[in-house]
Amino acid sequence: MKIFNFFKKKKVQDSDKKSFAFDFELTAAVLAYEIARIDGEVDEHELKILMNELVLIANKTNKDESEILEIIESYSKNSVSFHDFIEDINKEYSKEQKINLLRFMWDVAYADSKLDIEEERLIRRIADLIKIKDIEVLKLKNNAKTES
Repeated sequence: MKIFNFFKKKKVQDSDKKSFAFDFELTAAVLAYEIARIDGEVDEHELKILMNELVLIANKTNKDESEILEIIESYSKNSVSFHDFIEDINKEYSKEQKINLLRFMWDVAYADSKLDIEEERLIRRIADLIKIKDIEVLKLKNNAKTES
């Protein structure tokens, strides 16, 4: 099985809402993992938040959350670009879903009680690519910081 195929989105039909929710959760997990690892290590607090999401995914896929984490880690090591993710997010996600995605990424970034400059740059870059305004990004950032 190619890793990319595991993550590849399917076209959404009305009868396929569960698949879309799964795709959204998986995309969020992949991008959040990138946030967690960008500072050189995945902190145990970051991993805990990520694993909570992977448990939800595991329940929908009949895979173990540790197996899903391995797939995400492997994808992360071998991936060069998030172009496909960004393209899918812009085509298929509502503004609310994009906001929820960014909220999750900020939560992961602040999980270790510190925000690394590279984490912030990546989140802001993704936000820009998915066309979320800076003011909204800053609100999400401040909320995550306050809640951490």
